[in-house]
Amino acid sequence: MVSTERHVIGIAGPAGAGKTSLVRALAERLDDAVVIHYDHYERATQEPMDRLAQWIRAGADVNDIRLPELARDLGALKRGEPVINPVTRMELTPRRHIIFETPLGREHRETGRHIDLLLWVDVPLDVALARKIREFASVVLARGDPRNIQDFLAWLHTYLENYLGGIHDLMDLQRERIRANADRIIDGNRMFETVLQEILKTVRSDPSSGRF
Repeated sequence: MVSTERHVIGIAGPAGAGKTSLVRALAERLDDAVVIHYDHYERATQEPMDRLAQWIRAGADVNDIRLPELARDLGALKRGEPVINPVTRMELTPRRHIIFETPLGREHRETGRHIDLLLWVDVPLDVALARKIREFASVVLARGDPRNIQDFLAWLHTYLENYLGGIHDLMDLQRERIRANADRIIDGNRMFETVLQEILKTVRSDPSSGRF
């Protein structure tokens, strides 16, 4: 018998692990999938760095990050109800597989309670940082405008300043807490297709996902 139960697949990992590309490719390879992104709902990254540093010193409880709209939409998709993406304003149609890109995993009770299978894409933090910088540099170089290069250098200075000022510590905490509650740790320090194939195999063999 083919199951019609909807299945939430959480994809977590540090910034620069390649989560967005993996999520996009995973949705294309699975027969019946919809994607929902944490980044389309969160507001925490808009907070000043001194407030972030204070939050880290206080223990960095991810449940301080309130995401009622995201929790509502995850629950609705799981029940088979369509939702509206708050960024694109496009309708997200419920599918058998709901792929949830999130940095918080099950540690965040408000949204994590909906996750059936949590995968952590494991990448060393220095590699993740290099990938993130390369990603932005590639965009700037593709535009070919020298003025964009000046803007990129200003962005890079601020990004690295913030990274040293608290983001690195936060990513260390993320790795310690979120990774520990993952159902499967995926080595993300390999060729993209190799990583994707392992994720596909894991999803298809997970009992909670139903049979294909």
